[in-house]
This record gives sequence, structure tokens and C-alpha cells, in this order.
Amino acid sequence: STSEPHSLCYIETAELDGETNLKKREALQETCGLEDHIDQLSSFDVEIECEVPNNNLGRFEGNLTSKEKKFSLNNGNILLRGAKLKNTQWVFGVVCYAGPDTKLMKNSGKVKLKRTKLDCLLNRIILSVKI
Repeated sequence: STSEPHSLCYIETAELDGETNLKKREALQETCGLEDHIDQLSSFDVEIECEVPNNNLGRFEGNLTSKEKKFSLNNGNILLRGAKLKNTQWVFGVVCYAGPDTKLMKNSGKVKLKRTKLDCLLNRIILSVKI
């Protein structure tokens, strides 16, 4: 659920993929209107099944299951860590992945220490002088 009509929200994903264009995300129609019943939010009884954490920013598959029905979730329904909420005052959401399991963290590789040939040569010279 969001502050915008039709439960839309807009995000900027420049930190994730470098794009500065706003992208549209949409809440499930079944969860729209929760802001009218905020006191019932804590008793909202659903289960969310998600795919195994991965680094693919363009794909997400999952299901939101209530007692009566099962609803499909896709990339258009999620807000990723690192995305900035724009032109939207608030959203209600659920954290599916946290910490090292987020797509942002899965995409951040280890930083290789780069050394010049001169650094390597100086290290060898210093080592040989010490020995």
C-alpha cells in the first residue's frame, strides 16, 4: 500500500544499475487500502514465499498466500535495497531479504587490491634488504 492512487510508487535505482529515470512499482491490489485500517496491519495474516536470494536485479518471483488465495509477486512489486523512493510520501512493505542476502549485497564483489609493477618491485627490494 502506498500514499499514491492505485498503490503506485516511484523509485530511482541509480545506485543499483546507474539509471536515473524513475521506475514505477505497484502494490498488489489485494493489499491496497491497508492505510485505511492501519490498526489491522499487525493482524494481516499472510505468508510470503520467495526465490532463493540471487544477484539478478531484473528478476524476482514469489507468492503471497493468504488463507483463501495465492497471489503472484514479481519485480514490479518489490523495492530493492539501494533504491530511493521518489514522489511518494510513504509505503507499507515487508522485508524479504536482509543483510548479505539483498540483491545489492549479492552484486557487490570483493574489491581487488591493485598494485603497480613499481609497488611489487619495491616490496621485493625491501624484503631482500631486510633479509
